[in-house]
Amino acid sequence: MLISAGLTRRFVSFLYEILLLTALLLIAEGLFQGGFQLFSGHAVTELSAYPWLNALNFAWLTLVSLLYFGWCWIRGGQTLAMKTWRCRLLMQDGANLTPKAVLIRFVVASACYLPLLPIYLLARKQPEYQMGLYIACGLFVLPFIWALFDRDKQFIYDRFANTRTVFFPKEVPSKYAKPSQDEAA
Repeated sequence: MLISAGLTRRFVSFLYEILLLTALLLIAEGLFQGGFQLFSGHAVTELSAYPWLNALNFAWLTLVSLLYFGWCWIRGGQTLAMKTWRCRLLMQDGANLTPKAVLIRFVVASACYLPLLPIYLLARKQPEYQMGLYIACGLFVLPFIWALFDRDKQFIYDRFANTRTVFFPKEVPSKYAKPSQDEAA
């Protein structure tokens, strides 16, 4: 019997995931900027002069995020943060995630979480983006509020992707485990 991971465990895992993803994206951004300098011969400060490069940079960071989550979720159902907090992502029927489920979960989660930082940075200096900031904050908390009222306490992107996050108790190393009846005989 698989036990659903509690909301507190999933929230703390989410916070830890933000830290890990930030480090990964900083490395990816460094590679992008290094490539820009190497191939263009321009300083990194000139990167913002090319809107199409900003769009390409955004697409690169999104792709890196998708590859990270997709690889972890398909490979074992766990990112490093999920391993730390003993959570595993599975399909509703207990099977491993499919690429389609990974993509749906990633897209819906991105729609909720991604707009907050850029809109916040815009709204700090330009008051006309204040309403967008309220909408982005609403989208950011939507999965958590959804989980409070969901019958299975699942996030909105889990509902769309037909996935669930389950709790896996700590495994006892085999040298400390009690031998089974078959092994003892």
